[in-house]
Amino acid sequence: MKSANSWIHVSLSGCAIGLLLSGCQATEPVTVEASDLLPLPEFEQCQSTIVPTLPAKWTATALMQDFVLPFMVAAEFTYDESAEAFEFSLASRYGIDADFLVTSDRRLYLLEDGQTSCSHVTDESPFTVPSRNWVDQQGLCVGEAPILEQDLAWWKTPRDQGADWVWFNTDNNLPFRTMYYEDEPLSDPAPIYEHFTFNYYPSFSEVSGTNLGELVALCEQSTATTQFEQWDLGDIATLAEAGTYPQPDTASAAKFQNAVPGLSECSSPSDLPPPWPEQVQGTVFMTAVSFDPNPFPTRVFYDWEQKAQNTSLYYYPPPTEPTGDDVQVALLTGDTGYIRIEDKAGDVTMCQQALPGPQVPDWNSVDGCQCRAQIAPGTILNPSTVPTKIMWCPTDLSAQQVFWTWYSDEGSPVVFMQTNSSPTAGTGLNLADYYEWEPGSIAPAGTFDVPPACEGEPKVEVPTACHNCHLPTNS
Repeated sequence: MKSANSWIHVSLSGCAIGLLLSGCQATEPVTVEASDLLPLPEFEQCQSTIVPTLPAKWTATALMQDFVLPFMVAAEFTYDESAEAFEFSLASRYGIDADFLVTSDRRLYLLEDGQTSCSHVTDESPFTVPSRNWVDQQGLCVGEAPILEQDLAWWKTPRDQGADWVWFNTDNNLPFRTMYYEDEPLSDPAPIYEHFTFNYYPSFSEVSGTNLGELVALCEQSTATTQFEQWDLGDIATLAEAGTYPQPDTASAAKFQNAVPGLSECSSPSDLPPPWPEQVQGTVFMTAVSFDPNPFPTRVFYDWEQKAQNTSLYYYPPPTEPTGDDVQVALLTGDTGYIRIEDKAGDVTMCQQALPGPQVPDWNSVDGCQCRAQIAPGTILNPSTVPTKIMWCPTDLSAQQVFWTWYSDEGSPVVFMQTNSSPTAGTGLNLADYYEWEPGSIAPAGTFDVPPACEGEPKVEVPTACHNCHLPTNS
């Protein structure tokens, strides 16, 4: 969504990157005192500000989520700088099962028959051999904080409008997660993983050798050609539809699941997590698609009995001046909501009535979310003790904006990502990583009060799609 909506769904139905520290079982409501506030997530200083360089030879697996379609791809990658080549094998639930080899001169080949035969596809591949630097020299390390119990360095790279993000493991400087912004023109050609918005890498390892040199020699000697008339190779949506989408394919679905530890089918697309609890407090890191702001340590209070929600985003690093902007508050109450900015002294310096009301507890059902996969507990992408569901939510298909959101089977949010948020509207928030989640927490008195500085502000209409999840909901 644009403008206010960039705030709303990240700060409201958003699920931030994080550790699943508590479940969502019903609990006796308890009023939160100041001493009971959950601690905000914190960054540690980056161990290094030198842009990471990947090894000369590496292999990886990836779980990649499409910018718009309810479509995920499991991939296996092999990179070899000396061979000037990159192999990527793709599998989906819908009949996509292909093994490609691309060389630095933009030639693309299809490997078949257990890599014993090779066909030439094109001399102008839309995909390329990736650089060893996934962050350019303008990139910035924001800090270090864990995601899914992995200690990670958070790196961002400026683009024409927004930013790309890469999260590197601090122990080996290898990627664990990436996020790309589609409204930026992709490089031409671009690595296959940049054609997807939100990617996790359950394995990523330096290797001593690869067979890519032999595969390049095999392909260069081959006279076989393959025409993918049904594929526009630069258009992942067309690639997806070239398979059996939306009907699963047994063989490719098995390969898709086997590539990612613990990945399996949902019992049905309508198998959704429980609704939000009546009252809850949570802590989050919220990240913008725009480059300038750093992720915001955030506290959320939600109370459905009062039809109210308070999402307070604190600036990182915090202001040094007493009157510097310290916190942005999204206050949703009844059928409307406010954005306000407070300085370090607690004075309101700006307020706009530019948000809808709070989300409904069963927002994922109301918005038409679908369960697209689930991940077993005790695995690298789900270190918790209960399964995690991966949901796709068609919040505003007319604007090419959807949600990818991960929740535990008990209802605890893990991560929320909104594709194609505007990097120039509001704070440009599009990603939320949850760290703690405490159902039954009744917000301290005054949490949902409208400050005098906000009273009388004219109401700004928000996009209709906001009301797919928020009061007043679309009828």
